[in-house]
Amino acid sequence: MKRRNGQKGEGRLGLVVAILVVGVVAFLGVKLLPARVAAYEFKDHIREEARYGAVRDSDKEVHKRIMGHAASLEIPLEAKNLQVTRNPKAIVITAKYEQAIDLKVTTYVFKFEHKEKAPLF
Repeated sequence: MKRRNGQKGEGRLGLVVAILVVGVVAFLGVKLLPARVAAYEFKDHIREEARYGAVRDSDKEVHKRIMGHAASLEIPLEAKNLQVTRNPKAIVITAKYEQAIDLKVTTYVFKFEHKEKAPLF
C-alpha cells in the first residue's frame, strides 16, 4: 500500500480546534446566560409591579418588593438606582444597574436599564 506524505494527523488538528471552539462557547454560555436570564426575570417582575401598582398602598412598598426580588435574583441593584414615581395617571418604575461577569481573561460588564410605565385605574 502506498503512503501519502503530509496527511498524517491533519484530522486531529481540526478535531482539537472544534473541541476548543465548543469549549469556549460552552464556557461563555455558562457565564453569561444566568445574568441575562436573571435580568429578564427582573424586568418581568418590574412590569408586574407597575401593572399592579394601583393596588399597592405606597411607592415605598413597591420599592421594597422590587429590592427584595433583586436580592433574591442576586442582582446588584442599589436603592438609589431604583425610582418609583406615581402621578394621578400612571406609575413609572426605573431600575439601572451593572453586573460584572468574570471571564477569567477579562471582565465583561452588562449594563441594564429597565423602565416600565403602567396606567393607574
